[in-house]
Amino acid sequence: ASDLYFDVPLDRDIQKYIFTMCSECDTYKLDPAIVAAIIWKESEFNADAIGDNGNSLGLMQVQPRWHSERMEKLSAPDLLNPYQNIRVGIDYLAELYSINDDTEWVLMAYNGGPTYANELRSKGLVSEYANGVLKKADELREASRI
Repeated sequence: ASDLYFDVPLDRDIQKYIFTMCSECDTYKLDPAIVAAIIWKESEFNADAIGDNGNSLGLMQVQPRWHSERMEKLSAPDLLNPYQNIRVGIDYLAELYSINDDTEWVLMAYNGGPTYANELRSKGLVSEYANGVLKKADELREASRI
């Protein structure tokens, strides 16, 4: 079942976790390729990545100052743990999708916040970040069709 995995430097257990999280019935219905593409864009698949002057942590570059309540709710205190990081990141994505089911908006909001996404949208723009993630997600989907 090698076609179930993306050809990326993330071990299969972590990929399996992403697929499971993305398909959990009512809670999360997300495209695993989008999640993997965000991880690529945010950390280049490095679970130990620390960015934004130490404010963004792990695979999905989650910022504790914005997500401490979510981390608590999900029992995910360690953002350098790939599973906990992905759990928090996916939960945030699901929340953004519940606000607006437009993937471009969700990606811009994930990257810069809902206000930023609304601003760009009002000008009819899509950020480079969102376009990059969408392009990578397409490549991942293409490559996994063996």
